[in-house]
Amino acid sequence: MKAVVLYESRTGNTRRAAEYVAGAVQAAGGEVTIRPVDDPPMDDIANADIVFIGTWVDGAIIAGHRPGGQRNMNTLPGLWDIPVAGFMTYAVYPGKVTGALARYLEKKGASVVLARAFHRKRLPDGIAEFVADALAAAEVNLPSA
Repeated sequence: MKAVVLYESRTGNTRRAAEYVAGAVQAAGGEVTIRPVDDPPMDDIANADIVFIGTWVDGAIIAGHRPGGQRNMNTLPGLWDIPVAGFMTYAVYPGKVTGALARYLEKKGASVVLARAFHRKRLPDGIAEFVADALAAAEVNLPSA
């Protein structure tokens, strides 16, 4: 099983979450490539069974939330029919921003299987479950033990 983890990180929290995602993929027996979204490994993406894409929650509770790092996120290549799991880090409250991330990734052509948000101070809580759920939703075949 091959996976790619792409991330957009402003302060390092989403990069750290991406590293935990990559570690969980490896623990499940997969090969993983991890890179920033503005430097995507095109050949690895083309051959991936699943791609994980992460960014941070931007905005305010009153004004609304949105996926952060839009300028770099817009550099993502087309993800036509590739199973994608989105993840986000947040500081206070994520709102319904995972839905916005899923819609954004779908506009890039991704087949979004899951999107979740993680509190930046509680990493890696929930990451292993997120990866397991994403792999199951994408029907990724894991290597035999």
